[in-house]
Amino acid sequence: MKILVTHAGTSGLAASVAERVARVLTGLGAEVTLRPMSGVSGVKVFSAVIAGCQEQGGGWVPEAMEFVRRNQSVLGKKPFAIFTVIPSLSTDRGAESRMVIMQYTSHVRGMVHTVSEGFFSGEADSREAAQPGERSKFKLRLLLGLLREAENRGHSEIETWSVQLHEKLVKLLAK
Repeated sequence: MKILVTHAGTSGLAASVAERVARVLTGLGAEVTLRPMSGVSGVKVFSAVIAGCQEQGGGWVPEAMEFVRRNQSVLGKKPFAIFTVIPSLSTDRGAESRMVIMQYTSHVRGMVHTVSEGFFSGEADSREAAQPGERSKFKLRLLLGLLREAENRGHSEIETWSVQLHEKLVKLLAK
């Protein structure tokens, strides 16, 4: 499975999320190419595409919207997932907040069907580099359903979403 993970934006938050998504997918056995949208010449050679950016003015940044427009016909024929970094995102998201957040990506969904969407706060990972075996333990707890709610917040949200997305992509690409 060849996956493109791409990001737009100048803040570095979207790049950081994209790097973490790429690390998880690579760890799960996918062949991942990580590139900023400005460095992507085409998406045809990939089995799936994951694209993301930081929210700006209640939506995606122009560079990201142009990437989707430019590749719309190809993206419509393969699994396409998106993530949005929302720096002001609170860890306590109610239904009303979720509806507002979903409006941030409505223009993207209007152009191309998405198989999954992730919304992240973009908070910096406060922990030091992971200890050996930490990711394996995390994946095992996730698969066994043993994660506590607090572990699904912050930095773990990205890893959780990435693992679930990988499972979905494996199923979709097997058809």
